[in-house]
Amino acid sequence: MPVSSRTRSIWLTQLLLGASILILAVLVFAISPQLLATWHFTVGSLVIVVITLASLAVPWAKLPRGAVLVLPFLDALAIGVLAGTTELRFGFLWVFPVVWVAIHFDVIATSAMLGLITMMMVVDLASAPTSANALRTIIVTLSFSFVAISVHQAMSQIRAYRRLQRRQARRLKATAIRQAELERQANELLNSVDMGVARLSLAGRILAVNDTYSRLYGLDALDLNQPGKSVEYATQRGMPVPIPDRPFARAARGETFEDARVWLFTPDGEWRALSISARRLGGADEEQSSTLLLVHDVTAITHAQRERERLVAIASHELRNPLTIIISTAELALEDDTLAPRMRARLEAMLNAGDRMLEMTTTMLSSSRAGQAAPAPVDEIDLRGILIDSVDSFRPSARAHDVSIDIRADTPLRAAVDAFRLRQVIDNVISNAIKYTPRAGGVKIVGAVLDDAVAVTVTDTGIGISQDDLPKIMTPYFRTANAKEKSGGTGLGLGISRDIVSAHGGTLTIESEAGQGTTVTVRIPQHAGADTDAAR
Repeated sequence: MPVSSRTRSIWLTQLLLGASILILAVLVFAISPQLLATWHFTVGSLVIVVITLASLAVPWAKLPRGAVLVLPFLDALAIGVLAGTTELRFGFLWVFPVVWVAIHFDVIATSAMLGLITMMMVVDLASAPTSANALRTIIVTLSFSFVAISVHQAMSQIRAYRRLQRRQARRLKATAIRQAELERQANELLNSVDMGVARLSLAGRILAVNDTYSRLYGLDALDLNQPGKSVEYATQRGMPVPIPDRPFARAARGETFEDARVWLFTPDGEWRALSISARRLGGADEEQSSTLLLVHDVTAITHAQRERERLVAIASHELRNPLTIIISTAELALEDDTLAPRMRARLEAMLNAGDRMLEMTTTMLSSSRAGQAAPAPVDEIDLRGILIDSVDSFRPSARAHDVSIDIRADTPLRAAVDAFRLRQVIDNVISNAIKYTPRAGGVKIVGAVLDDAVAVTVTDTGIGISQDDLPKIMTPYFRTANAKEKSGGTGLGLGISRDIVSAHGGTLTIESEAGQGTTVTVRIPQHAGADTDAAR
């Protein structure tokens, strides 16, 4: 059966006293054998040996803590008997029970031990009442009192320090558990995202990666710093990216960058388009700083962009032929001198609209082939001309819908714009106003200069937009339920118009209530040039 630490401590303390008595007996036998003839010495020594042997047989683990006090008090009595008639020459042995009680018990037990020893010294003094014995009694009492107080105070401090250590240990353990839990949650969070994440030290070593990054690059789970099995290429099926120019190598050198594009050929034989960014993470000091490498898989987006460009090119190319026929037919019809003025105006409006459509398809086709928008022509013009031309082109449609149009633009509306793109915006806004206004309704267009900006406001008395649908109205392909019932459409016009206005540094805002009509306001800075990447 294993021995408890408490029992082991009792045995060790008592055996230390017993061993000291045996050594003392051997020395007395060799130096002063006459002492062995005195019953005090013999009985006291034998009692201590018996107490020591008995302590080894007692099941201390089953007894209450206070039961141990029996041993030091019996030891003190035995030492008192042993030291009798020897002028307390062996009284120094009382240090064993005094220290024992002072270490493990409270002030009351320590005081009782000192009282017992003092009583035995007083009894011994009574048998030989001399001044020397009295002085010896006082000195021994004070000495043991000092030893007991010092030991008890030291042990109190040690116990307090141990309690503090235990509390600190519990706190550290709790902190370690929380830290481990936070790391577990962080790892779960990182592994739950579809973005590859790697954290690098300033020395360029991988500190941590999530599953997505490890899977993309084919890393060895046992040694993350070994080269991965995937290879980065500048283009799909092109040449591999030189090692010093690879995003990981750049991040390991401490560079920060955004949207570095590479093609990754994985161990599974798949091509993945990646957008990689590197960002610096600060720390409490330079050693704790690191670099975060973020890897986005943009394969689907890249393929979608390519497909969109292909479709735009096909659509633009296919639209050119019927538009060319419409324009040619209108031009031939206008050559007839017998045309009525009203018919001639309609054919000219048709011809102008066809020319604009042809220019738009040509621009779409060239942009698709070039992979980017061509620089937009910017001229400082009076926007009243665009407003008037657009309104004139929509008057026949307004009359057909029994919708009145009122335009007010009394002051010059000069601004540096791409006239072709801005006409596209005005046409789209006025067209929507007419389309969604019931019969006998009206559309009002107002042009003004406000705070160094040209503001064009188009207000209708149409079906309006609910407050729930208003935040989504410029989302591509979104159309309200009322709009679907009222008229057809794709839901792209307002989004395209907003992009064109934003490219000019302006804003397009919509205010509306269901059944109360809609107000669209276009604001264009007078002196800001159009963005060369205007939306198409």
